Formats: sequence, C-alpha cells, structure tokens
Amino acid sequence: MTLRDTSTALHALDLHRRGNIEPQLLKKVIDCVYSHNTHLRQLGIYLHGETCLVLRCISSCRALTSLKLSLYSRGSYDKTLFPKSLNLPALTGLDLTNFAFSGDENGHVEPFLTFTRLNSLVISSCVVKDAQILRISSETLVNLAMHGNSFHFTKIELSASSLCTFTISGSLDHKICGSGLSSVKHVNIDAQQNFVEEEHASVLLSWLLDLANVESLKVTSPIIQVLCHVFGLYFTFFLRCFFYFLNFVEIQLTCIKLILIHSHCLDSLLSS
Repeated sequence: MTLRDTSTALHALDLHRRGNIEPQLLKKVIDCVYSHNTHLRQLGIYLHGETCLVLRCISSCRALTSLKLSLYSRGSYDKTLFPKSLNLPALTGLDLTNFAFSGDENGHVEPFLTFTRLNSLVISSCVVKDAQILRISSETLVNLAMHGNSFHFTKIELSASSLCTFTISGSLDHKICGSGLSSVKHVNIDAQQNFVEEEHASVLLSWLLDLANVESLKVTSPIIQVLCHVFGLYFTFFLRCFFYFLNFVEIQLTCIKLILIHSHCLDSLLSS
C-alpha cells in the first residue's frame, strides 16, 4: 500500500484481517482511505481493532456506493454500535456484520433511513438495543437478507415498495408488518431444526399469508414440519390452495415455480 502511485485514484479497497490488527497498520489503512475518500466507491473492512476510528473515517467517504463492514473491538466480540449520523448519499449496497442498532425514546430503531439509494441490504449477527420495533423503509430497496440476528424485539416494520428478494435465516420469531412483503417475488426462509420451535409457527404462517405475489419460495424442512405439527389439517388445506394459486399463475406467466427443499412431510400431506 505504501508503494502504490499516490497520483492514481483508489476506487476500491477490501481489507480482511483475522484477529487483532496492529494499531500502526490500521493507521496506514485509515490514512489511505482518507487520502482517497472523494474517489473511493467500494469499501470492505473486516477486522478486530479501533472501530470508532474506522467508522469516523468511513463517514468522510461520501462517494461510496458499496460498503461491507464486519467490525469487532480489539480483543472483544461485543457488538459495534452503528452510528446514527452516518450519511452516505450514493450508497446502493450495504452489508453489516456484528453491529448493534440503538433505539430512540419511542422504542423504534430505523438505522437505514439516510441511505436513500439503497438497493441491497444484508444484516448478519446484529442486535437491536432499547427498541421493540425495527423499521426498514426504502423506496429503492430490491434485495434484503437477514442472517443469524438476535434482535430481541417483537416486530419488523417493512416499507419497501420495490423489494423483490427476501432472505432470512436464523431467528424466525419476528412479526413482519407493513407493505414490504406484498411486492416480494423470491423468498428464501432457511432454518435448521434447533432454530424452529412451535411458538414460531404463527409468525411463519403469517409470513406465508403475506407473500401474495411470490413467484419462487424456498424453505427448509424444519419449517414445514413445525407448521404441519401445529396447524395440522388447516395447514394441509393452506398448502393445497397455495399450490393451486401458484399453478394458476404459472399458466399465466410461464415463469412461476415453487421450490421446497427436503420437505419430507409435504409429499405425504399432498398425497393424503
């Protein structure tokens, strides 16, 4: 990095560092980002170190279109507090790992409101603090993925009229309300056996009912098994109607398909 021609603008930087990063090395990286902050378009940083310095530096990179962050404090696995003041007007892609989103005095948290051009959002291993409602509002958001998050809150308010692809894995106990799911075409709900319990069944069923315009649905077998066990014949009837609806739409559009992965109990249900 110290040998590169400084007269050449840097448009992309990707730093992966396992374990703690030495302070002097982090300073060199930050100095490099600062010196190119008006040209930098894509930035990825994955490290254990002085997270405040990194976030302060990122806030100066107002030309960024893609940002991927996985930040841990030096010598710790505590969550990094996501700054409420971060304003990156050109940002279209955001991928966050190990962050905490802090709520306001009304018990809400809306951490992505300032990103008015956001197209893709990925949230992994994050938490919500001091809030019961996570709000995701965007007119431009097309792809949303949430992986392994422990939000400890009750509801997601999703307002994203352009949302096309929705992926969620890990925790499945959050109610989703708002208009966000009505536009979704492709859904992937991934949960292993130890993440799906009977108390999640009503939430899972409400998600499926809200997916009115879905074209492809991919779910894992524990989800189907729990829904079958809790709702019995009602869920059997729901699946039959769901299949009928998809087959009807497939005839009309010729591109609709339903994908069910390892759904062992589904075959027996539909053949009964």
